Amino acid sequence: MKQTAEVEIKASSSKTWDVYSTLKVYSVIQAELSHLIALDVVEGSGEETTISKITPHPDVSPLPAYKEKSTKIDHENKVKVLEVIEGGYLDIGFTAFRTIYELIETGKEDSTIIRVTIEYEGPEEVCATMDIAPVIKVLEVINHCIVNDKY
Repeated sequence: MKQTAEVEIKASSSKTWDVYSTLKVYSVIQAELSHLIALDVVEGSGEETTISKITPHPDVSPLPAYKEKSTKIDHENKVKVLEVIEGGYLDIGFTAFRTIYELIETGKEDSTIIRVTIEYEGPEEVCATMDIAPVIKVLEVINHCIVNDKY
């Protein structure tokens, strides 16, 4: 199953990709969302195969801590894929969980569309609980920081 949403950011695709495709995105999350989640880079320096550990604060989310791996960073097409490899979504019944970020140029210098897709597999009752809205909220925070050069 999958869910997809698109969010516009008032920044160029190159500026946006410079953050989303590197460890800068982790720095923004650590700085701006530390009250919601803890994020640590476990292995790597932002390239494919980088592994991070995400720990939602228990008073915010019942989701257990999890590790995700960057399995694809395509600089030409501006696509990044993250896959949960341990804990979290897998612990609550999903058998696969990945997030895909695609940057789409709009033809305007200061406008980019970020298409985010979450793909997941598991029992129907588990999949029925999935909602892309929290992912969109995180994107909005990251995008605000990019537009305001806070990265």
